[in-house]
Amino acid sequence: MAPLAFLAMMLGSLLGGIALSVFGNQTAVDSGSAFFGCFALVFIAGLIAPAKRGNTTLIFAGLVTLLALVSLVASIATSLEGFADQPPLQKILIPVSQILGGLYAAFLLPPLVTPGTLLEQLWKEINSLGMVVILLGIVISLGGLVARVFAGTWAGAATGLGVIALGAATWLLPFAHVLLRMRRLPAAMNNLMSQNDNSSDDTTRTA
Repeated sequence: MAPLAFLAMMLGSLLGGIALSVFGNQTAVDSGSAFFGCFALVFIAGLIAPAKRGNTTLIFAGLVTLLALVSLVASIATSLEGFADQPPLQKILIPVSQILGGLYAAFLLPPLVTPGTLLEQLWKEINSLGMVVILLGIVISLGGLVARVFAGTWAGAATGLGVIALGAATWLLPFAHVLLRMRRLPAAMNNLMSQNDNSSDDTTRTA
């Protein structure tokens, strides 16, 4: 199980980096690689362990979070090469992207692979995911404000605001779907009424 999951992580990391390379920014490439790599790791690990899917997903998501926090501490509090020499924004953005990748996989995997899951249940999970991401963004923003006082950088606060925006967009996604369906409802009603009128005309001609 583990080798396949880590292979998926490498593939997801590669594809995520390629996808975000359109922005022409190395920070975006590294963040996309971190997010999609960890998403693939947690998702595939849970997918190939159906008997203990819940526990496996939580274990891998927790492992991703732990490693991301270790990376964050190493980049801020140590002088280790490869960590301390990163730009301030990358020091916070990459670990946060890893945590978000694990979170999104942990929330989205169960409703997507559980037989008989209704669309409403999927939207409920997405709502819950959005709230968790918003709370994470608030925590990061508060930590970023503290970092601004002691380290003179807005990187943490800016990252936190970005995470809050991502969480809000995730939380609003089900409502956007409902709104879209409501906008399509009048057109569907008009089509139905038109079909009924045509059917009535055909019946009248036949008679």
